[in-house]
Amino acid sequence: MGDVGKPVLQKPPGYRDPSMPAATVRPPLKKPQLPPALRHPVKPSRRHRTGRSCCCRLCCCLILLIIVFIVLFAAVAGFGYLWFHPHLPSFRIENVTVPVFKITSRSDGTFLDATVAVKIQADNPNSKLGLSYRAVEGKVALADEDGEVDLGTGSSAGFTLGKKNSTAVRMTTVAKGVLVDDSVGARLNSRYKSKEILFTVEMRMKVGFVINGKSTPRFPIRVKCAAVSLKQIGSARPLPKCDIDFFNGEFTP
Repeated sequence: MGDVGKPVLQKPPGYRDPSMPAATVRPPLKKPQLPPALRHPVKPSRRHRTGRSCCCRLCCCLILLIIVFIVLFAAVAGFGYLWFHPHLPSFRIENVTVPVFKITSRSDGTFLDATVAVKIQADNPNSKLGLSYRAVEGKVALADEDGEVDLGTGSSAGFTLGKKNSTAVRMTTVAKGVLVDDSVGARLNSRYKSKEILFTVEMRMKVGFVINGKSTPRFPIRVKCAAVSLKQIGSARPLPKCDIDFFNGEFTP
């Protein structure tokens, strides 16, 4: 009866009765890891998507502009070709004179001295276009069974040809002390005296079309004239036209 009326003591927070077994603490459950194939890819940021979209639009605009430019250029070039109908010039040898031709046989070999003046007619067949030439460079050689004998190079100043017009291109080459085989020297000397000696001419130049007084960019051409003899030149009959093709480079020594 002595304990009746005593207040019950409150247990402090965190108090654990030592007679009670300890509770087992369960670790928190971990979220299961998905395999890499099932994971959602990280979405790019809105800023990256906007920059990539701007680059794509810019590339598309540039490609479209290039296509439009190519189409316009092709249309203008096609119209210009149909309107002007451009033609390449034509060339033919008109005259060859030989002021000096000398074969000298010495103990150390046979040598050739020659001076050759060439006159070539240049024609412009275009009725709506002029032609503009830069300086002309050419070389002259003698044709022979054992190979050509080089007589040197010459040049002529540039010039302009009007519509349906022609002019003469003149140049002179000089050869001194050219060593030739004894048999070649004797053969050339004999042919020179009979006017059957054959000359070949090759010229290289740049030519452009002239439209309303302005020249287009010039492109290189090579003019190759077949071998002609002094007898053919003196016959007063027109010689065949020279061949024209495109080239890159210059004469090799």
